[in-house]
Amino acid sequence: MRYLLLCVMAAAVLLAASPDSRALLNPHIKPEPCESCHTKVPAETDGNYFLIKDSIDDTCHVCHEKTCCKPGSLHGGNHPSNIDKWDWKMFRRPKTLPLHNGFITCNTCHVHTKPDGPSYKMVRIVKIDGKKIDWTNLCTDCHLEY
Repeated sequence: MRYLLLCVMAAAVLLAASPDSRALLNPHIKPEPCESCHTKVPAETDGNYFLIKDSIDDTCHVCHEKTCCKPGSLHGGNHPSNIDKWDWKMFRRPKTLPLHNGFITCNTCHVHTKPDGPSYKMVRIVKIDGKKIDWTNLCTDCHLEY
C-alpha cells in the first residue's frame, strides 16, 4: 500500500511538471519513479522504452550533463557514447555488456538502478575490494589488450 501511494504521488508530481523538469525524483533509487525517464512504463517484450528524449544518452543527460557528465569530462571527451562504430583494431563488440539497437550508450557500462550490493557510480562488472576498484572486466569486455 505504501509503495502504491509513493507511485501515485510521484506520478502526480511528474505530471504537473514541465517536460524539462521531469526528473524531479531520483530514478536511481527504489522504488524507481519510472516517469522520470519514460513517458510510460516500458514493456520488456517489445523493445520500446518510451524515453522522454530521443535516445538513452539524451535521456540520461537531462540530469547528468548538469552534474557529472559535462562536455569535456571523461565521458564527454575520452569515452564516446551513443555510437555504433568502432576501430576493430582496438575494440570489439562487447561480449556481455548490453548495446541498444547496436549502439554503445550510458546503459552499456552503467546500470540505471542502484544495486543492492557495493557499487561504484553504478558501473557494471567492476570488483570492489575495500577502497580498490578493479575495472578489468568492464574494460576488457570491449577493449583489446587493456
